[in-house]
Formats: sequence, C-alpha cells, structure tokens
Amino acid sequence: MKNPILHALRCCALLSFLFSFTSYAQNSKSSASKQHSENGKGSPKQVDIYVAGSCYNENTQKHTAVYWKNGQPVALTDGQSDAEAVSIAISGNDIYVAGNIGGQAVYWKNGQEVRLRKDEKDFNTTYSIMVKNGDVYVAGYYRDYRRTPYDLAMYWKNGQSVELPVSGSHYTFATFIAAVDDDIYIIGSNSGHKVLYWKNGQIQETINELKEVSAIAQLKGNAYAVGSMQSGQPAYWKNGHTESLSAIRGLATCVAVSGNDVYVAGVDDSNGNGYATTGTVYTDETDVGKCWKNGQLLANLEDADIFIYKPLSMAVSGNDVYIVGYAHVGNNIAPPKLMKNGQIVNLPKIEGSSWSETNFVISSGGSENRIVNQNRAVTKNENTNASLNIVDEGLNPKEQEAIDFFAENKKRPGVITLPSGLQYEVIRQGTGSKPTISDQVKILSSRTVMEGKEIKGVIKGQSPIVIRVDDLLQGQAQGLLQMNEGSIYKLYVPAKLGHPKQTNPAVIFVMETELLEIVK
Repeated sequence: MKNPILHALRCCALLSFLFSFTSYAQNSKSSASKQHSENGKGSPKQVDIYVAGSCYNENTQKHTAVYWKNGQPVALTDGQSDAEAVSIAISGNDIYVAGNIGGQAVYWKNGQEVRLRKDEKDFNTTYSIMVKNGDVYVAGYYRDYRRTPYDLAMYWKNGQSVELPVSGSHYTFATFIAAVDDDIYIIGSNSGHKVLYWKNGQIQETINELKEVSAIAQLKGNAYAVGSMQSGQPAYWKNGHTESLSAIRGLATCVAVSGNDVYVAGVDDSNGNGYATTGTVYTDETDVGKCWKNGQLLANLEDADIFIYKPLSMAVSGNDVYIVGYAHVGNNIAPPKLMKNGQIVNLPKIEGSSWSETNFVISSGGSENRIVNQNRAVTKNENTNASLNIVDEGLNPKEQEAIDFFAENKKRPGVITLPSGLQYEVIRQGTGSKPTISDQVKILSSRTVMEGKEIKGVIKGQSPIVIRVDDLLQGQAQGLLQMNEGSIYKLYVPAKLGHPKQTNPAVIFVMETELLEIVK
C-alpha cells in the first residue's frame, strides 16, 4: 500500500515543479515573439554545424579527439593516448567540447584542455557539456573502487566536482545536462535501468508530465522536453503542452528548432516487434528511426543498407537536418553515424588516421547561451583503462568473470591478443589479399553474446553480407584487417570494442567470421 504522506509530498513537489517550469515558458513567450519579429518571419537561417567525435589510426590502434566545424576537422589531441570528443556547447564565439582521454574526463575551450578530476589518478568519464552565464557544466561519472557502488553520477562546475545524490546499490551515470532559466537539469540512469533526474543537484521523481524524458532544452525562448507519454507514444512537450508524434509506442530522443519549425527525432515500433526501454536506451535495434517536423512525420532515417535505429542528437541549418545516431548496417550494429537529409555523411579524417567516428551534432544557432546539447553516444572509449589482469573486490561477479575469461583465454595455444584487447584464433588461414578499412567485403559471420560466463544469445549467420569494414563493430573490423581472403577467424571481443552503446563491461562477443572476398 502506498504511503499517503509520501504520495502527497511527491504530488506537491511535482505540481510545484510544473508550475515553475510552465511559468518560465509562459513568461518567455514575449521575448520569443520579439525575437521572431526581429528575424523577419522566422525563416530558416544558415548556421554553423559542429560535430564531435574522433579519428582512428589502425596502426597505433588509438583514437584522436576531433570536432568538425562545417565539415572541417580540428584535432584536439595528439593521438598518443586514446581520446574522443563527445559533446559540444557554443557560447558567443567560444567553442566548448567535452571528451575523454585515456580514462580521464576533460573539456576544451577553444582548443585549450581542462582536466576534470575528483582525486589524483582517478577514473572518470564525461557525457555532456553546457555553458550558462560563463560557467561551464559537464556531466558524467566518477569511479571510486573504495566505495560500493563504485561508479557515481557527478557533474563539474568550472572544473570543481559535485557528487549527485542517489539511493540504492546501483552504479549511476549523469548523461545529459541542460539549463532552463536559472535551473540546472541533469538526466541520467543507473545500472538497474532506471532513469534518474536531478534539478539543481537534488534528485527528482520526474521532470514533467511525460512518463520518460530523454532531453530538455531552452530554444528560441521556449522550453522543450522530449521522451514518451504515459501511454508510451513518442512525444515532445513545449511550454506545458504535450504533442504526440506517433500512434504506436516509441521514444523521442532529441529536438531542434529552426525559425518557427520544431524538429524532433526518435523511434517507434513501426516493425511491430514490440519494444522496451531500459533507462533511456531503446532496445529494438531493428526499428528505423524517425524525424518529425511540427508534429508530422518528415522522414525515416534510412539510407540504402544503413539506418539509424536510435537518434542521439540533431541540428538544423536552413532546410538541412543533421542527425547523429546508433546505426544498423546489414546484420551488424555499427558505431554512431551522421546523417544529413536522410543520407549518411562520412566526415573527412585527419592526416594519418584510418577513419572518422561521430558522437554528437549541434548548430551554432541551437542554443541561447544557456542551453545545451542533446543526448550523446555512449562509446567504446569508456571504461577502457580497466586492466584485464586486475582483480578488485569492488567488481561485480559478472565483470570479474569477463576479466578472468580474457586472462585465461590468452593463455590458450593459438590465441593471439592485440594491444587493443581483441583476441583471436585462426580456424583457417586464407591465401588471398587482406582488406583495408575502407574496403567492401563479403563475410559470413555468427555471434555469441556472453555476460561473464553466461551465454545471453546466439546469432547464426544464415547467408553472407556485403559491408564496408569500417561499418562493422570495432573489434570485428580489427579482426578482419588481420585476415586474408578465404580465412576463418574466431574473434573474442571485449565490451569496449563491441556494441557502441554497450556500457556493461561484463559483456563478451565471440564472433566466428569468414572473409569470403574483397568486393571491388
């Protein structure tokens, strides 16, 4: 039976929050109207497009943190340590980029690095950045093996760490940060797949009347939230009004505004297979993502044999819509891809690198110096500093099983271990040519997914597929680069080289892959 006092307190807190949030939105309408009148008729405006990501060097097997401005790459690191850029905020003429370098959270202001620490030699990760009134806020988590749980949601304000209050024994992560008026909102999740919300550092039961909120934003003088309704349909919330985007269940994940037009990206259960959300993660990887304009379906997010199944961030410049999201290529999950007007865009790589990877997109007109980014890709560079030979009492049993698996597997005759952590053994050695990272290959592949020692699923390759090497999971791509045509290798892929959204370090992918031919 519900505690009536606690229920009443929660209702009061929710009503108080909705009143303050809606009051802000109503008060901002006059300033928004003034802004639209100054811009003429609110017509689409060309703005700068910024993308955060990395470039990978297959020789060093390291990523260089990079951002692109209107397609031109700017390197943020020297390539000596594995690094990535994950989120961007624009404030006036200043460019702020959040990222991670070898297990250390950082941000850059106009290319100048600022390290984010709680303790010396600690491990932490950034997910999201915003700038408000000259203050820089970065959301992420901090790892402290002296505590249980040891992964703790946190944000940094001007480099100073602030631990977020949580309850229970789950690991917690702060993955999104935004400002509306004078309030700071943080969205995160825990290892029990519960969505978490904080307002000004205090944990909240909810943000507004949406059942689940993926992101919030203050755009063009209006307050927005995107997520799903109580009935499960994808929806967006604007100034206290909720608009459903689909008649079937789904989740809206990001929002952008251009002139008077509101663009929302997300996904729904269009294939009829059913779906579930675990935290803010949409779990059906076979659904095609959607883009809506002013509440009406604009486009499906698919291009030839590639489609985005969960959008992560979006930006609009004029009539061009840019979306970064988790992608599906053939039978494989690929790293996040950038799509422009329904077509995949491969951004130029920096000198010496093999390919580029994208995590996040934003426009210079997408904020009002108080907002923020949308979601970002949780990528393979997280948790990469954990040695495979370390035994720690703070690890859960499944994680320890995964560590033990790789430690024992490398001792077996015929198993080769690469510096990245990928292990493989040769079942059959072919005599043909070796592919390059940009080659198209025909492969036949089966996959077993494990969590520690437990087998979670098996996918048998029924027929060959043709795919670019750099569209495969990173671990499988690294394995293919070792193979000659005609080879069959068994690959043992750790979580950090596997599924791009995989944050569970206990997951292991065992993939038997046959390289049939390099397609010219």
